[in-house]
Amino acid sequence: MHKKIRRILFLFIVFLFLIEPFAISSETEKRIERPVRQAIDTRQATQKAQAKWRDDRERLKEKYERLEVENKHLEQQVGELNHQVEATQKRIAKKEKQLADIEQMSSQIGPFVLDLITELKSGLSTGYPFLMAERTQRIEKLDRLAHDPDVPLSEKYRKVMEALLIETEYGFTIETYQETIPMEGQTLLADIFRLGRINLFYQSLDQKHCGFYNVATGTWEALLQKNNLAIRSAVDIAAKRKPVELLTLPMGRLVSQ
Repeated sequence: MHKKIRRILFLFIVFLFLIEPFAISSETEKRIERPVRQAIDTRQATQKAQAKWRDDRERLKEKYERLEVENKHLEQQVGELNHQVEATQKRIAKKEKQLADIEQMSSQIGPFVLDLITELKSGLSTGYPFLMAERTQRIEKLDRLAHDPDVPLSEKYRKVMEALLIETEYGFTIETYQETIPMEGQTLLADIFRLGRINLFYQSLDQKHCGFYNVATGTWEALLQKNNLAIRSAVDIAAKRKPVELLTLPMGRLVSQ
């Protein structure tokens, strides 16, 4: 009986020795290994977070630098656009002033054009009667143009200036043509010689009679036959049938027009 009891106690003691390492291992895991494992996991998570933060920082830094470059570019564009806007505003102001000046000039040019036409008509009626049909037709056409509301003012002004230029050029040229003129109650077909705007001379086709136009009286008057040769030469020179030469013509007293 006692032997049996001792054997049971022995087995129990051996069992305790056998199960003690397992008890220690489990406790060690609870007290040491688990916190270490948690610390390792935390460290790894921290490293991952730090790596992600570095990546995010680099990405944001690159984005910031790119945006900074774009911002500088946009600032340059804004500066250029502001300069262009300022220049455009100056041009607009200049154009507006030009338009205002043109409008003011237009209000003055209209009456000025009509005054010029009146002067042309006056010169036609009081000056030397050369090329009357051509000049009368030109001035009448110009008068109709000036009173046409559909014709731009610039065109009216241009046409008047053209007519004035033509009338001015008559003062620097000579020409000859045939025309029927009133002479002492009769008509006479004669060669007419125009000397600028200074005088008009005539010579009958048979070259026996000659004369001049007296702008003071508005009539054709005869000259002495001794002037026939000079007037004939003048007619031939104007017709380019004879080379230019010095002539003595009876100018008489010049009358201002």
